[in-house]
Amino acid sequence: MQLDQEVNEKPMTRREMRQTIGTEINRMEVRYFVDLYYQLQEYRKAGGNQTRAANESNEPPGEFAKFIQGGFVKTEEKIKTYLDEMMDRTVVGAWAKSIVGIGPVISAGLLAHIDIRQAPTVGHIWRFAGLDPTQHWLGAAKAKARLDERIAGGASLDTAIPIMADEIGCKPETLLKLATFDRDGEPIKLTQATLTKACAKRPWNAALKVLCWKIGESFVKTCNNPQGFYGQIYQARKMQEEAKNARGDFADQAATVMASKRIGKATEAYKAYSVGKLPPAHIHARSKRVAVKLFLAHWQEVAWFAEYGQLPPKPYVIDRLGHADLIHPPNMELVPGLAEAHGR
Repeated sequence: MQLDQEVNEKPMTRREMRQTIGTEINRMEVRYFVDLYYQLQEYRKAGGNQTRAANESNEPPGEFAKFIQGGFVKTEEKIKTYLDEMMDRTVVGAWAKSIVGIGPVISAGLLAHIDIRQAPTVGHIWRFAGLDPTQHWLGAAKAKARLDERIAGGASLDTAIPIMADEIGCKPETLLKLATFDRDGEPIKLTQATLTKACAKRPWNAALKVLCWKIGESFVKTCNNPQGFYGQIYQARKMQEEAKNARGDFADQAATVMASKRIGKATEAYKAYSVGKLPPAHIHARSKRVAVKLFLAHWQEVAWFAEYGQLPPKPYVIDRLGHADLIHPPNMELVPGLAEAHGR
């Protein structure tokens, strides 16, 4: 077999890929291909680094190594093409793809990890993605130490639950459910060990959190694109944050960071925090998070409308607190009926 030949003798065409996709999108299948895509991407990058190192040492890799490296690239492209076709079958997938900075793989990743039936508000998605600052991941060691301390102080398991739930940043009933049901949904007895395990559990989806980081980076890269809606949100927010930072508006927050974390005195971060300012990296992260959370709010609205044919419940700050600064999703014309639902 020639090394430049396709891995498959008869590669699947885009039309054939389209024919293999069913009428109902399988979220587990989508997740499999998204995970596989990113795994292959990491293998390819690692292989590329090894190839460059070999070339620099005057020991370039042979033809078979190049063939394998090329296979990674071709397989990535096939998976991306397949996910592209799958996303075109869904309203929210096609809408997400229309956003500058969001490609078929990220669009598919959102659909794979978020079950809109479990997310009537965007707050559910923010928490699931690790974007809720009230959440805290204790881990096994801290969870055991904190709960042992509560029990040693005279608390029962029942009275310890709301205390630990408040520390983690979740509802007591949620923590109780985690402690009294196994992975298969079968009830188990509440014990100190099961409660400790529940308290130690990561309160967000790690893969979704990484995906949101990738989304944020995409928006940063597209912030100078006139069509980059969320990139411009990031850029505008960054300018606001920088102006506030220059005025010293974040002095209290800087002091809190200094008091709660060990920061090397030789770092740029220390130089900023020590004079009551947030370092550039902190400002960047805050601004990027605003753009990502707004995008997720719009994604939730589109997905909910596509699923139920009506707008989701209004955000708390709009419905209860009377805030009027609601930003509608861009490209609403791609979602049948959404613009009309907004009175447009």
